[in-house]
Amino acid sequence: MKKNLYKICGLSVESHSPGGPINILKNVDLTINKGETLGLVGPTGSGKSMLAWSLIDLLPVGCKITSGNITRDGKTETDLSSSRGEHTAMIFQDPMQSLNPIQTIGKQFTIIAKRKSGYTHKDAESNIEKWLKRVRLDSVNDILDRFPHQLSGGQMQRVMIAFALSVVPEFIIADEITTGLDANNKIEIMDLLFEIQSELDIGILLITHDLGTVKHYCKRVAVMRSGSIVTEGRTNNVFSDQKNGYSSSIIKAYDKTNSRLNAPRGKNKKELILSINNFKKSYFNNGLINTAINNVSVDLYQSTTLGLVGESGSGKTTLARMILNILDRDSGTMEIKTDKDSPKNLYRSTKKIGAVFQDNMASFNPRMTISQILLEPLWLVGVRDSESTERKINQIMADIDLDLDLLSRYPHSLSGGERQRVSIARAMMLDPKILILDEPTSALDIHIQHRILALLKSLQKHKKLSYLFISHDLAVISKMADMIAVLFRGEIIETGNVAEVLNNPQQDYTKNLIASSMWKQNIK
Repeated sequence: MKKNLYKICGLSVESHSPGGPINILKNVDLTINKGETLGLVGPTGSGKSMLAWSLIDLLPVGCKITSGNITRDGKTETDLSSSRGEHTAMIFQDPMQSLNPIQTIGKQFTIIAKRKSGYTHKDAESNIEKWLKRVRLDSVNDILDRFPHQLSGGQMQRVMIAFALSVVPEFIIADEITTGLDANNKIEIMDLLFEIQSELDIGILLITHDLGTVKHYCKRVAVMRSGSIVTEGRTNNVFSDQKNGYSSSIIKAYDKTNSRLNAPRGKNKKELILSINNFKKSYFNNGLINTAINNVSVDLYQSTTLGLVGESGSGKTTLARMILNILDRDSGTMEIKTDKDSPKNLYRSTKKIGAVFQDNMASFNPRMTISQILLEPLWLVGVRDSESTERKINQIMADIDLDLDLLSRYPHSLSGGERQRVSIARAMMLDPKILILDEPTSALDIHIQHRILALLKSLQKHKKLSYLFISHDLAVISKMADMIAVLFRGEIIETGNVAEVLNNPQQDYTKNLIASSMWKQNIK
């Protein structure tokens, strides 16, 4: 029997707000054993990350532990931060938010090696090479000389795993570490992490919304809701327990979402609204040309959804930024067809195209209230009349089904689902005809995901919107999209009706993408 590593008893955490304290964690009791993998699941805003942050004294400003205690190796921790980066390491959801954008990977690795392990420069270099090889990044050309933005999502997450393991911890907190990755990379990253865990006997707290991942990798799971642990036990027992209403509901919701594709839709005969022709984008890296987008052409029709899929690093987000004209293209043309005044080759940002990004926290100014965040697009185009702006905000809040009381709050005080609704609202403030949705539900639990997708469908129907929907989740694409385009190494290799492509793919790459997708795994 494994010994206890962490024992959490009666842990409660409060957050300060203008309206008074808010209970975030309530009387949490949980044991984490040495060398085990414990899955932690629950809806967005249930307190999963707060519980993890409590273990290493990383609670956000304004939050504090009000009762309870945490013991490690049988000893009460009075200084939780002392184990951070030594006994315990954390891998965060978004590596771009964790890595320093102005330092190379080699520089950041060296700093960690010297500070945490006291290595000399020579020893640090040897340690770096060891862990890059261990996470299979040693074959990446000039990896140590690259900056974070020059790596794919999968490569960055491997770097974060290498950083965490380089201090040789006895425990790792992995917080939604595969959220932004395609199915192939997700499996590779998880297999890699647990292969190393088995070798080094490291304990892992795996926080995730993906129940398929929990079932495959975790022998034990705890389910959270509203700041409390509602059930905990062996994974198979928890998943088969029909008596626990909440646990049963999220498992059924996951199973329903991931069990089958939608029926084929008829061919779309609607009006062409956006035409992209021969987009091309290249980067220079150490004297070499890296082609990110190569002769991509896509069409988007009114009131329909085009799903864009492909593995991490295939160019999906690069293409989206080019369409938004926040990234210059080397060549190619773009035209909004229904706009009589639109130029034949649109090179500037336009209010006709809005965007909803995956990481809403990174896209919000943390010092602005929700009201200010929604007003910002109007201010930028010169609309400052208080009566008209108030009317617009009231209408948009009604459209996305959010209470007006949220307008005075800041982004960090909202749940993930609420923030994503605000992100959608901000994108709608200038009445666009087209929305680019870049992984809008990947960081959300299954229930919130359903609500956001239903909201997007409702908005599309009532406002006749057209969507370019980027996602790694083929089940979501199957629910939302009318047409699909498959992107591979910067090129469109397959297009067509969504169900026809997903049920009868023509390209080997598409077949592999579908075969490796974890949405096909049912929970029985």
